[in-house]
Amino acid sequence: MQMKHEEDSDMTSRRDFVKGAAMTAGAAALGGCKSVFGKTSFYGPTIRDRLWMWGHHSEMCHHSVKKGDKWPGKTVEQAEGCRMMGIPNDCVIRWGNKPAHPWGNYFEQFKTLKRISFGITDGGNGTVWDKLDWAINEIKPQCPNLTGGFLDDFFAVKSLTQTEGTVQKIADRLHENNLRLSIVVYSDQDGIKPQFKPYLDICDETSFWCWHSKNLTQHADAVRRMRDFIGPDKSLLMGVYMWDYTLGQPVPQDRMENQLAFARELLREKVATGLIFHPSYSAALDVPAVNLAKKWIAAYGENRWGV
Repeated sequence: MQMKHEEDSDMTSRRDFVKGAAMTAGAAALGGCKSVFGKTSFYGPTIRDRLWMWGHHSEMCHHSVKKGDKWPGKTVEQAEGCRMMGIPNDCVIRWGNKPAHPWGNYFEQFKTLKRISFGITDGGNGTVWDKLDWAINEIKPQCPNLTGGFLDDFFAVKSLTQTEGTVQKIADRLHENNLRLSIVVYSDQDGIKPQFKPYLDICDETSFWCWHSKNLTQHADAVRRMRDFIGPDKSLLMGVYMWDYTLGQPVPQDRMENQLAFARELLREKVATGLIFHPSYSAALDVPAVNLAKKWIAAYGENRWGV
């Protein structure tokens, strides 16, 4: 899926990633504010390299509509959704306990992707320690492109919230295995609260989302505030919904156009490090939100970040 110059960039990026992690192995133990992976060594120079899908099992599309409604088209599995969108990276987040562990050959699909991240807090069975073990001992040997773990819905769902000490232990375990830790925050559910700061300092990357598409007009300013909150050296991924779960339907066209317009500005200004498009199973829908996202990625994917 990637062009030759992107493959070369990927190899360089991976060498820098491993080298940087080895050089700063002691930094994680100090609990400093800066990511131990540095601010430029993980992602390549293009916007496409900084794009992720938020991946769920294909069957979860039927849980995304209002009661009595049907999913308005085809559904696809995660890696196929990435291919259709032109996105090289996938956040593998279990919802509704799908896929259940043990998951058979489900992870075979991800070998074609550049990077994957796995949910350490998610909607699947197992403790956070089980999920760390699965990521490190099962997924990573099968998928060397595993680059990290995700704390999904961390502040929004009380059952998924862990203590600061637990998050530090999760981060340390991942860092020991050259993996990164990312976390989810919502602008209109969680907000930006001072008590979040120690957790975000521990994590290498914050993903920032607007849950209600009606609030998208305020989200660009919220992303800028989050950038100021976490500081200039942390990776900040802006979530881009194609499906509005509060409406049970695709994000309306005008809202999607607005969302993509300010996403472009935030990338140009280097406020956002990258984007996560959500959800993977919507990639086969012939609706304005998905079609606009595909056109946007095709138009800007090969542009350099910050230009």
